[in-house]
Amino acid sequence: MKSCRLTKEDYAEVKNLVGMRKAAEFYGYPVDRQGRCLCPFHRDRHPSMKIYPHDRGYYCFACGEGGDVVTFVSRLYNLKNEEAARKLIGDFSLPIKTEFTSYREKREREKRAREREKIRVFAEYAGGLLRFYRNLLCEAAQEPGSRHFAEAMQELSKVEYRIGCAEEYPQDFYKDRKAVGWLGTVRERIIGWYG
Repeated sequence: MKSCRLTKEDYAEVKNLVGMRKAAEFYGYPVDRQGRCLCPFHRDRHPSMKIYPHDRGYYCFACGEGGDVVTFVSRLYNLKNEEAARKLIGDFSLPIKTEFTSYREKREREKRAREREKIRVFAEYAGGLLRFYRNLLCEAAQEPGSRHFAEAMQELSKVEYRIGCAEEYPQDFYKDRKAVGWLGTVRERIIGWYG
């Protein structure tokens, strides 16, 4: 079957399915507990390449090389980005078709991409809202005479937990209707904070 060019959604799906840490270790670069490993792009004796959490990519503080998982494989094997993405698809047996797809499959892929984008936007909004609320609570917690002191003492740990959920598990957070409803309450508290 004839192969087709990878779409933007294919690249996003590869990056979503293959974590940077997983790829570095798969290709022979073990990552330590601090998220560092030896950089394959220069002679490295001490781990100088940082693998960022949440699969946000890598950066070498010695040679300045950085990027995402596709860029890493591209540079590692001297491939073009599309070839690197195809290598990742093959090496990790990803469920991404590289042959021509039917209209129905294309629509399904577009639907999944829209859903991922919706979740990304939601996580960004939720994280920003919760971090702003946390800042308000931290300020109130430092002033025992503040009218929001009790609220700060009660809510601060819950807000910290929800920020972690929004960053670590945005898809689960998005599907949790109770948590999403609680965001509305947080928004109202922020609005009423100065009232």
